[in-house]
Amino acid sequence: MKTTILATLLSVTLLSSASYAADESLSSYGFFFKPYVGADYDEYHVNYSNGNGGVFADNFNGGDVHVGARVHKYLGFEVSYFDTASEDNSFVYSGTTLNTSAKLEGWTLDAMGYLPLDESQKFELIGTVGLARTAAKGTARAVSTVSLSDTETKGRIGGGAQYWITDNLNVRGLVRYQDASFGGTIDDAIISTIGLNWQF
Repeated sequence: MKTTILATLLSVTLLSSASYAADESLSSYGFFFKPYVGADYDEYHVNYSNGNGGVFADNFNGGDVHVGARVHKYLGFEVSYFDTASEDNSFVYSGTTLNTSAKLEGWTLDAMGYLPLDESQKFELIGTVGLARTAAKGTARAVSTVSLSDTETKGRIGGGAQYWITDNLNVRGLVRYQDASFGGTIDDAIISTIGLNWQF
C-alpha cells in the first residue's frame, strides 16, 4: 500500500515537474495562453458563376459567435459558428415570377496572425487563414415550392485590424475571401465582419 502511494506521489511529482518545465520552455519562446470570446456582424457577398446570377440573392447579412485563444504575441487560433438571415429574391423566368429564398450557416476554424503597430500594442494588423464548413439552404417558389440544400468545406483567407479599448476588450474588423463551388454555381464569396472580443 505504502509502495503504491509513494509511486503515485512520485508519478504526480514527475508529471508536474515535466509540465512546469514545458511551460517554462514555451514561455521562454514567448508562448502563453489567453482565451477570448466574441461576436461579429457579418456581411456575405456571393459571386455566382456565369449564368447563375440573379436566381438567389447575392448579399447575406448575419452574425457569428466565436471562441479563440491568443498563444503568442503574433499567433492565435479561433473557431466560430455563423448564421445569416434568409434573403429573398424575385425574377421573371419564362413568363412566370419565380420567388427564391436562401440563407447560409456553418462553422469556421482559423489561424490568426497578429502584428502590433505601436509600442503600446493597442493597434494590431491581423492576417487569417482557415477553413469554413458552409451549409447553403434555399427554396424556389412558382407554382410549387422546391427546397434546396448543399454543404461544403472550403478554404478562406483574409485580413484586417483590431484596437484594444481596454486590456481585455477590443474592436475588430476583417475582410475574408472564401472559395466556393456548390456544384459549380458559385465562384467565391467576400465576407466582411466587425465585432467585439473579450479576452480573459
